[in-house]
Amino acid sequence: MTKTVRREMHQSASRTPSPKGIRGQFFYWISGLYGFFKAIISPKATGLLFACCFCFFSLPSSAQNPFADSLLLVLSTTPEDSNKIILLNDLAWEYKFENPDSARQYLAQSIALAQQIKFQKGEAQAHNNLGVVEAIAENLELAEKHYQKALELRLALGDKKGVASLYNNIGNLKESLGDGPGALINLKKSLKVREELADTIRIARVNYGLALVQESMGNYLEALDYLLKHLALSERLEDHYEIANAQNLLGNIKSELERYEEALEHHQQALKLRIALEDQLDIAQAYNNLANSLDDLGEKSLDSIHLYPQAKKLFAEALDNYQQSLKVYQQEEDQEGISQAFNNIGLIYKNLGTYFEKTNKADSSRQSLDIALDWLNQSLELRQTVSDEKGIMEIYNGIGDVMRRQKKWKEALLFTQKYYDIAETFGDNKYIQKAFKDFSRAYEGMGNYKKAFAYRKKYDEWRYARLDEQRAIQNSRRESIYGDDQKQFAIEQQEKELELQSAQLERATLQRRALLGGALGLFLLVGLLYNRYRLKTKANKNLAEKNSIIEKERERSEALLLNILPAETAEELKANGRAEARYYESVTVLFTDFKSFTTLAEQMTPKALVAELDECFRAFDEITSLHGIEKIKTIGDAYMCAGGIPVSNNSHAADVVAAGLEIQAFMETYRHQKKSQGQKGFEARVGIHTGPVVAGIVGSKKFAYDIWGDTVNTAARMESSGEVGEVNISQSTFLLVKDQYHCISRGKIAAKNKGAIDMYFVEKRSE
Repeated sequence: MTKTVRREMHQSASRTPSPKGIRGQFFYWISGLYGFFKAIISPKATGLLFACCFCFFSLPSSAQNPFADSLLLVLSTTPEDSNKIILLNDLAWEYKFENPDSARQYLAQSIALAQQIKFQKGEAQAHNNLGVVEAIAENLELAEKHYQKALELRLALGDKKGVASLYNNIGNLKESLGDGPGALINLKKSLKVREELADTIRIARVNYGLALVQESMGNYLEALDYLLKHLALSERLEDHYEIANAQNLLGNIKSELERYEEALEHHQQALKLRIALEDQLDIAQAYNNLANSLDDLGEKSLDSIHLYPQAKKLFAEALDNYQQSLKVYQQEEDQEGISQAFNNIGLIYKNLGTYFEKTNKADSSRQSLDIALDWLNQSLELRQTVSDEKGIMEIYNGIGDVMRRQKKWKEALLFTQKYYDIAETFGDNKYIQKAFKDFSRAYEGMGNYKKAFAYRKKYDEWRYARLDEQRAIQNSRRESIYGDDQKQFAIEQQEKELELQSAQLERATLQRRALLGGALGLFLLVGLLYNRYRLKTKANKNLAEKNSIIEKERERSEALLLNILPAETAEELKANGRAEARYYESVTVLFTDFKSFTTLAEQMTPKALVAELDECFRAFDEITSLHGIEKIKTIGDAYMCAGGIPVSNNSHAADVVAAGLEIQAFMETYRHQKKSQGQKGFEARVGIHTGPVVAGIVGSKKFAYDIWGDTVNTAARMESSGEVGEVNISQSTFLLVKDQYHCISRGKIAAKNKGAIDMYFVEKRSE
């Protein structure tokens, strides 16, 4: 999805309008006065007067930047002092876009002169401006060096505002260099200083920057924390541009979390605000993101037969918004945007082809796929014009998918090979993995089942390897961020201790000067002996207190470890420093989820919402404990547990089904209680599936016992395909409990990414 990103710089990067015509001669005259006025008033006020004269007397002219030309005239008559340094910095700032080499030259002169006359403020500004110039030229490592030098100077000067801006700029550079943890460290430093300065506008913007970095790293919940702070401040300031940014990013994050209905609402809000702000490219992006959300919801609706009409409507709305986006991009002559719109429209027609195929409308399906191919080819032509290899790779993937749906197996194989070759060139593992799956589908369609099986095996191997790799990267990033935060905390503590020591030293010096003659030596000796005794006594006392605290914390850690990990796993972890993952042939997994949770949550205060969830989940914990079932985790309003781990048994299916029925019984009692109080209570779906899993813990910090495997995914589908008040089980679970429970067959039900699955509702325990 297209995301709106805006970065803060210490100075505005806007260009001054160019005056033209015979009144442009006025600049020669007013430039001569620049040196006179700066001698009797402040340089800042002189610049303001000069700018006012510029705006008042300006007319259209052929000069590119007459303001810069006028500064050059003033420069020739300016003596070698701090005013000249300020003038050189301002002149370089004017040239940073159209003539970066000249900007670098003037800033080098500024630095040399500033060092000569020891004007640190001007030198810091020159290095900051050089950082901006190099960042614009995408020389990011060189830009960072200049920012770091400027930061060093401004820290020495105690210039908090400048320090905050430099931390912000360094954070943005770190993100551009792919160093997410480094970006977070610097942006957090910027935020801390902004909060000390009570700079509300920039506090909001830094929170937005932190949200962007967390979102790019896949830390969506952390990103939401910062983004909601940014949104609250922006609403208080009535900054509609920032509110639009927040709504857009909220929509993107909700899409990544597969909360598509919420994503749609945020993107609708963003579009409304963008239209009011009248920025055409932002409007085009908003139409595009809104269409993405509609498309996501449409694809989700294709998983259920009764939602097919809704899917068609959503695809039609998405198509309309993509076309609105295309219209704006064409008006603005934005070729990249036009190409993206062509591609997205093609993909919508591809999805419509799928809809018509599922509703047995073969002619309409063929027509939609042909139209999809036309749009994708138009997008391909534009991207080939600018040699956008990654964009071409994405389109080849889409065209290959269309060919496969048209059962043109050889053509599908050809385009899969094309995008696979590009993916290998760039080392794009995501598309290499996609290609293995598409190779398998094409060969299967051609009847070459041997090759189809070989590529499917490759796809599965890559998929699991990439899941492990992504999990390892995410854990590494979190550990790195945690470690850096701890280092920063230690530095701050040391600074406080140094300040305290300095204050104590100064006090001791004043006391020492108050002593007279020989008494000074005597009292000093007594004082030193006493101080040594006091420090030793205090140190012994502190040591005893710390040892007591350490012991209490050890006991607390032991209790916490047993609370979050099974006892067997905890003992293995303590004994060996790690716990090996285990494969279980048969485990029964249960998922619960609350119906319309988002709607009910919006009607409740945060405190009340957490209390309701706590009441329900505590009851679930008690039920699972009674049946010897291991709680795995809660994810928002979802609850997950499993039977048959960490100690295998033969009763896990019956135990979990019994727990599911008791959970629904509790929810029924709970709803009646809420209804009697005039309130609405949650309604739950329960889904259960039995199969093999891998269980264990990963990482070395924030341990969590978890399970993996297709069984987990299928159990989640049992929950989402179930109904409120029912316990929905798969056939594998049914075969294990059919002699103990009455079950009602539901037949084959379509489940997302699983196809049709036999499902059953559990009625009651058999007599």
